[in-house]
Amino acid sequence: MTLGLSAIVLLGQVVVALGCTFKNFYIILAGRVIFGLGGETMWVAQSTFMTQWFDSTELAFAFGVNTCIARMGTVLNDKLSPIIADEYSVSAALWVGVVLCVASLLCNVLLAHIDRRAEVVHGSLVAKLDDVDTAPPRLRDIRRFSWSFWVIAVKYVVFYACIGPFNNVASSLFMEREYFKTPTSPDCQRCGLGAYELYCDAIAPSCPPVPPFSWPLPQLSANCSIETAADQYRCSNVPPYIQDEGINCDDSAWRNGKFTAMYCAKKSAAAETAASTMSIAPLIIAFLAPLCGSLIDAIGLRPFLALGAEMALVVAHCIIGFMPEIPVVWPLVLIGVGACFFSSSMWPCVPYVVEPRFVGTAFGAMTSFSNMGLAVVPLLVASVYNASGKYIPDVVHVFLGFASLTVAFGLLLAIMDVANGYRLTRKSLSPMLEKQHSLGDASSSSLLDTLLMDEDEDEEDEDV
Repeated sequence: MTLGLSAIVLLGQVVVALGCTFKNFYIILAGRVIFGLGGETMWVAQSTFMTQWFDSTELAFAFGVNTCIARMGTVLNDKLSPIIADEYSVSAALWVGVVLCVASLLCNVLLAHIDRRAEVVHGSLVAKLDDVDTAPPRLRDIRRFSWSFWVIAVKYVVFYACIGPFNNVASSLFMEREYFKTPTSPDCQRCGLGAYELYCDAIAPSCPPVPPFSWPLPQLSANCSIETAADQYRCSNVPPYIQDEGINCDDSAWRNGKFTAMYCAKKSAAAETAASTMSIAPLIIAFLAPLCGSLIDAIGLRPFLALGAEMALVVAHCIIGFMPEIPVVWPLVLIGVGACFFSSSMWPCVPYVVEPRFVGTAFGAMTSFSNMGLAVVPLLVASVYNASGKYIPDVVHVFLGFASLTVAFGLLLAIMDVANGYRLTRKSLSPMLEKQHSLGDASSSSLLDTLLMDEDEDEEDEDV
C-alpha cells in the first residue's frame, strides 16, 4: 500500500512543479490535492505499520526516530528552498522536491521488501499481530472509539492549529516583530519624504538601522502598472503610494527596478534570516524526539507530560506577542520542546485508547481531524490579518486562544486518566478491551447502549 501512496505523492509533486513552471495556478492546485491525498494517507499507513512492529514500551521511541527524520526534512526545506528559489527560481526548488519524492519511493520499495521477507522468515510475528485490524476503514467504526480518543483527537486538532498555521505565517510575523520592522517615525518610512531623498541610497542618520527595521518604501504611486524595471521611471510619484504588499520582489521588474532594488534586496535578506530562524523548532524536535520517546517509554506519565508541553506553548505565544524585548529564538525553543513532548506522548497512546481492530481507522480519523483544523485555521488567521493588517498582536491572539484551549483539554484528559486508574500514565500500556465501560475508556456507542439497558431494567422493575 505504501508503494502506491508514495507514487501518488511523487505524481502530485510533479504536477505542482509543472504548474509552477507553466505558471498555471489550477495545475498547481490539482497537484497539491494529489500530493495531500497520498501524503496524509501514507502517514496513516506508516503509523499503523509501526504499531504492528513495536510494543508499547518501544513505540514512543520508534515514533520519535520517525519524527526526527521527518523534521530534518522540514529543516532542509526551510534552509534550501529560499536559497534555490533566489539563485534559480521557485520552479527549480519544486523540481528538487520531485527528486526527494523519488528517493522516498525507493525507500518504500526497500521497506516493502524487508516487510515481505519478515513475514516469510518470522511467521510467528504475523500471527502475533493478527489482532491489529488491516481491513479497509469504515466510517461507522468511529462510534466505537473511547472518550479518551476523542479528547486526544481534539487536543491534536487544537495543538497543531498553533503549529502548522503558525509556521505558514511565521516568516512574515518574525519580520514584522524582529527582522523588518516598520520604523515608528513617519519621516523614516518612505523615500522622497521626511528624512530621505528620492532614491534612498543610504539610511538617514536620524532613522533606525536596517536591519532590524525595514528599508523605506519607494515613492511610487499605487496606480502604476509595473511590467518591466523601466516602467518605474514612468510611474507617478503622487499619492496614494504603493504599500509593501504591492511590491513583488520575486518579479524581476521589482527586484531590478531603480526605485525598488535596494528595498527588495534588504527584504530578501530579512526573509532569509526569518526562514533560518524558523528551522529552530524543527531542529529541536529532530534531535529531541528520540530522547523524548525513550524517556516516555521509561517513565510513562503521558497525559501530564503533554499538559506541560501545552503550557509551554501558551508561554511561547505570550512571549512572541507581548514581550518584544525577548528574542524570538527563545519562544521557538519552547515550541520545539513542547511539540516534541506532545507528539511523543500522545500519538503512541492512540493504539491503546481504541480496540486493537480499530487502530488503522483511529490513526486515519486522527489525521483527518487534524487536517480539518489545518485547513480551517489558516482561513481564520487570514481573515484576522486582512482586517487589521498586522500579525502582532491580532494574529497572535488567535494562536494564544488555541494554545489555551489545548491546556483545558489537557487537564480534562489528565482528570479522565486519573479516574480510569492511570491507564495512560503507566510505563507499559495495555490494549483496550472490547467491553470497557469506565469513565475514560467507554466508547460513545457502548456508553449509550449501557444507559439504554439501565433504563430498560428500570422499566422491568416497575412492571414487576
